Amino acid sequence: KLARVIGIHRNTLHSYLKQNNVSYKYSLISDADLDHAVREFCQMKPNSGVHYLTGHLRQLGLRVQ
Repeated sequence: KLARVIGIHRNTLHSYLKQNNVSYKYSLISDADLDHAVREFCQMKPNSGVHYLTGHLRQLGLRVQ
C-alpha cells in the first residue's frame, strides 16, 4: 500500500528499504518480555485500547502482530 501511495513499484520500495537497512518485519521478543511491556503500559494507561498499546510498543521499537 505504501508503494502505491508514493507512486513506485513495491519491488522498488523493498529495494530502497533494504539498501537503507530499514526493517519492516516483526520484532523478536519473548512472551515474558512482551507481557512485561504490556503490563507496564496497562498500569500507566489502564483505560487505553489496543491501538494505543500498539503505538506504545512501536515507540519502544517493537513491531508485533
